[in-house]
Amino acid sequence: MTIRHNIAALLSIALVAVACRPPIGGSVEPSASSIAGELRPSKEISVTVHLPGAPDVLTAPLAFAAASETIAAAGITLNQVAPTAGEAPFPLVASKSRLQLYFATPAAVLASETARSSLVMIANLQQTTSMALVAPAGGAATAVDLSNTTILVQGMVGDEVPLLALLAREGAENVTVEFPADSSIPLDLTPLFDGTYAAAFLTRYDGLARAQEFISFETGLPVGPDGITVIDLGDTSGVNGLGLWMEESVISDEDFNIAAALILIGLTDGLAFCRDEPTECASVFEQGGETDRFGDSLAWSVDQFNSSVWPAPKGVLDVSSVSIDGITVNTSILERAIANLPAEIDRIGESWEPSGVTLPLE
Repeated sequence: MTIRHNIAALLSIALVAVACRPPIGGSVEPSASSIAGELRPSKEISVTVHLPGAPDVLTAPLAFAAASETIAAAGITLNQVAPTAGEAPFPLVASKSRLQLYFATPAAVLASETARSSLVMIANLQQTTSMALVAPAGGAATAVDLSNTTILVQGMVGDEVPLLALLAREGAENVTVEFPADSSIPLDLTPLFDGTYAAAFLTRYDGLARAQEFISFETGLPVGPDGITVIDLGDTSGVNGLGLWMEESVISDEDFNIAAALILIGLTDGLAFCRDEPTECASVFEQGGETDRFGDSLAWSVDQFNSSVWPAPKGVLDVSSVSIDGITVNTSILERAIANLPAEIDRIGESWEPSGVTLPLE
C-alpha cells in the first residue's frame, strides 16, 4: 500500500553536484511504485531531469518519484536540475551511464534545432495549458491593448510562439517578448508592476500566484486578485502543456529504456500523491528548501497544477493521442511503465476536484 502520511516530515533534500549544479531531489518513505514488476537495468544509471525553470510545485511529484524503492533497488538515482543562466536550454550530454530527461512544452522543443532533431516525447504531463496572460490592474485589459508593447514570458524560448499567435488572432500588433535574465531563480515580477512590461505570460501554478502576492508599491500589501487583470486570449485549447522528453538515440538502449519506464512509474505515483494529498504535496516542496513561497500559497499552486493534469480520462502521462507537427512521439516506454504499474495507483483520477484552498493575501 502506498505510504503517504506524514511524508513531508520525512523529506530530506540531498545537495550533490550533478553537472556542476545541485540537484533537487528527495528521500521519503517507500511508495506504491516500490513493486514494479521485474524492471531492472543491468547497470547503475543516473537520471537527470531538467526542469523548465526555477523549482516550483512540479518538483514535489518528482521528489516523490525519487523516493521509490524500485528506483533505488534498480541502481537508479534520480536528480532534478534547474536551468543555468547562459546554458543551452537543452544541454544534450552523450553518456553511457547518465540518462537525460527534459520537461518542456512542444513549442520550446520546436524552437530549438538541437532538441527538435534529437528529442522524442515519452510522456504528456499536462492535458491543458497552465499559462495566463496578466497585466496590472488599470493597464491593458484586452489583447488589442497590448499592441506595440513588450511582454515578459515565464518559460523557455519557444513558449512565446503560441502566445504571439493568440495575440495576433485577437488583433494585437507588433508585440515583442522578453524572458527573465536568469530563469533558474524565482521569478521577480517587479518589472511587471513598475511599468517595464505591459503584461506577463505566467504559469498559473507559480507566476499567477506571484502576481497576486506582489507587494504593492503604494500600500505595502499584496495586490491580490483585484490588483491584476487576467487577459482573455480566447480559445487556448490548441496550446500544449509540458511533456517529458528523451533523446531518440538512446531509446533503443535497453537499460535506458528500463530506467525511463521506472521513472514514469514513480512519476505517476508522485502525481497521484499530489492529487490525493495536495497539502502534503505542498509541504514536500516547501520542506525541500527550494522555494520562497510557503503554506497555503503552495497548496493553492498544487491545486492549479493539478487542474492541468486531472482528471485524466486516458490515463495520466498518456501520449498515444498526441499529434503535433514537427515532433516525434514514442509510446513504448509509457506502455512498458503501465504494464508494470502497481494496481493501486490510480491513473485516471476521475473524482478529482480542487481542494478549494484560496490564495492567502496576508
